[in-house]
Amino acid sequence: MAEYRSFDGNVVPYPSGHFDLAFASCVFHHIPAHQHVGLLHELRRVVADDARVFVFEHNPLNPLTRYAVSTCPFDQNAVLLTARTLRARALEAGFTHARIAYRLFFPGFLRALRPFERVLTRIPIGAQYYICAIP
Repeated sequence: MAEYRSFDGNVVPYPSGHFDLAFASCVFHHIPAHQHVGLLHELRRVVADDARVFVFEHNPLNPLTRYAVSTCPFDQNAVLLTARTLRARALEAGFTHARIAYRLFFPGFLRALRPFERVLTRIPIGAQYYICAIP
């Protein structure tokens, strides 16, 4: 069952420790940088002590990603974040650990190579990355 609540952009409307997992998918590049740590702190607050928080973002180190974002009207005011920047902000927000993994290395015409992506996660050229943060 899915439940949706409106969100004021500052306080996640759930009690502390409520979730076993939280994720944000390609939204932080639309949020002003000065709000990142506060929002990450809120995600940390609403997950249990043994939970995980995943934040997926576009990788600005990938030239095709930069091109796609620069030509997308929806991303007109987007500011892409490097994985290291987002990781540092997660740690600043109080997470004890934040691991970076890169993903989406091969376009559709090279889909036969996608099984190899699992061994490339440390190479910072994937089209996207995620941070797996632990409270």
